Amino acid sequence: MICSALIFLALTFPGYFDAEQQVNALLIISKAKDIGEEPYHLIATAWVESRVKANKVSGTGDYGIFQINWSFWGRKWGYTDKKKFLKDMSDPYHSTVAAAVVLKEMRRYKTCQGLNLPACYNGGPSWQKSRNIKAILRYANNVNRMADVFRRRYPGWGK
Repeated sequence: MICSALIFLALTFPGYFDAEQQVNALLIISKAKDIGEEPYHLIATAWVESRVKANKVSGTGDYGIFQINWSFWGRKWGYTDKKKFLKDMSDPYHSTVAAAVVLKEMRRYKTCQGLNLPACYNGGPSWQKSRNIKAILRYANNVNRMADVFRRRYPGWGK
């Protein structure tokens, strides 16, 4: 925990991040580095999904910081209790690993390469055939834009 505190002191965050968002972002950045994921993309995804806030539940059954879907991913991973799933998806370390697993799965598809990865995270590998394609593209553009903003303004996150 002392190491996390030192890292926290060395990093800067957007002025609009409150204390919870800063702590969650710190833990996401730390875990992203541990598992070989790009922290900027993960923080941008968490920002668009939940504003980097824990304990979020959507009307479509998406849970936690990264809004992981209970019906598909929760059951696929063997969860039988929605409360346990929400608890795990609200924990920055656990949910970062879960988001990385989703991203790894999506990267297998040609439709999910490069700037299309957020579209797949949001709409699945068949996102281009979705009736919600405009919303999915808007989502992907928001994630990609925020990742670029974070990358430019907070280079220390990637070190």
